[in-house]
Amino acid sequence: MTAPLPRLAKLSSDSERPAAVSVELAGLSVTGPVRRRNEDRLGWSVPGDRVWVPTRQGDERIAAAELAGPVVVAAVADGLGGHAGGDLASRFAITTLLDRISSPDTLRRLPEALRDAFLETNGRLLAGDLGSDGAPGGRHLGGQTTLTALALTADTAHVAHVGDCRAYRLRDEALELMTTDHSQAMELLRMRLIRPEQAATHPGRHLLTRSLGGDVSVRVDVRSGAVREGDAYLLCSDGVWSGVSSGEILAALEGDLAVGVQDLVARSLARGCDDNASVIALRVLHLAAPLGSDAVRRPLWRRVLGA
Repeated sequence: MTAPLPRLAKLSSDSERPAAVSVELAGLSVTGPVRRRNEDRLGWSVPGDRVWVPTRQGDERIAAAELAGPVVVAAVADGLGGHAGGDLASRFAITTLLDRISSPDTLRRLPEALRDAFLETNGRLLAGDLGSDGAPGGRHLGGQTTLTALALTADTAHVAHVGDCRAYRLRDEALELMTTDHSQAMELLRMRLIRPEQAATHPGRHLLTRSLGGDVSVRVDVRSGAVREGDAYLLCSDGVWSGVSSGEILAALEGDLAVGVQDLVARSLARGCDDNASVIALRVLHLAAPLGSDAVRRPLWRRVLGA
């Protein structure tokens, strides 16, 4: 895990449209010293082009790469340990998400497309429908997983979330947690029954109140906001964030991303992580005005004068 991740050539969409967003990306997923198999999954894609999805149960590395296209999507899923098919559920969630987001109309309805992919995953997990994903043995009832996804366009970052994988954003040297854990500890914190410092060590911090495959009805948190060149994002499972500090996450996103993700996983494992540990990091390198944006539609005199 100390060897540097190899770097890949730039990957871009085959679409004739110019790339609207360009990012650097790196990631790492490890089984850890306690669990027998890796129930985490990472995935990324440029919709309409290549899709990369880990399928092994062992360690996975995403080589540092530059991705460019109208949309760039990354996601982390953590299958619930102790539930039948947790590893299959997390893999199924990633493949379903990336497949649904690759449709031609994705760019026009990203928040709805993300939510639809989460809801479809939930329903099919409840039905035990994992066979279509290539999983051996056909149907697997009881599989549950968390899922956190980030979709970047030229002007907007969309985050969709169920469970306790987290999404962070680094902007102007300030780190922001963009998701809220769906856990017993966070519910108690929201009800003001415990204090923030108690939530950090509460025994219910890993007990989920929301997951995919856990209930017929599931609420998907979807958050959208502006994106800027230089923004950096980090998605990770609880095996990472529970073992590192905010300052360490900030430092990982400020430097070389391939080195940063390895450092976070190494620190978490060294501090006694008893779960799988997975992280994916992205940095926005370039943004172009999307077709049909206000910048394109403004009259020429306004664009010249900056009005």
